[in-house]
Amino acid sequence: MFGIEQKVEKAARKGAAFSAATVLALVGMAFLTTAGWIILSELHSALFAATVIGFIYVGAAAITLAIGLKKPQHPHAQPTGHVSADSDLTPLQLVVLSFLQGFEKGRQNDQPS
Repeated sequence: MFGIEQKVEKAARKGAAFSAATVLALVGMAFLTTAGWIILSELHSALFAATVIGFIYVGAAAITLAIGLKKPQHPHAQPTGHVSADSDLTPLQLVVLSFLQGFEKGRQNDQPS
């Protein structure tokens, strides 16, 4: 059955790891922001600390937005790997298989050539 269960399990494991890493990174950023606030407010004033930390977050958001809006440099590949209509897969399995194939194509397109 094309190993659909293994592909779904692998995608779920990656999603869980990504979610956990995101939560841990956010907690770390909160502590680093607090530490930066304490240092900057001790060296200067609270207004200076707020301004510097605000500029850092707005700058990071602008960089992230620029990366997200960047257009791909290569044309999109034509779809391949069709599943015939007379296969023994259920409609839900076909949807999951299509999702995973699209996920794989997206991952391949993100890799530098």
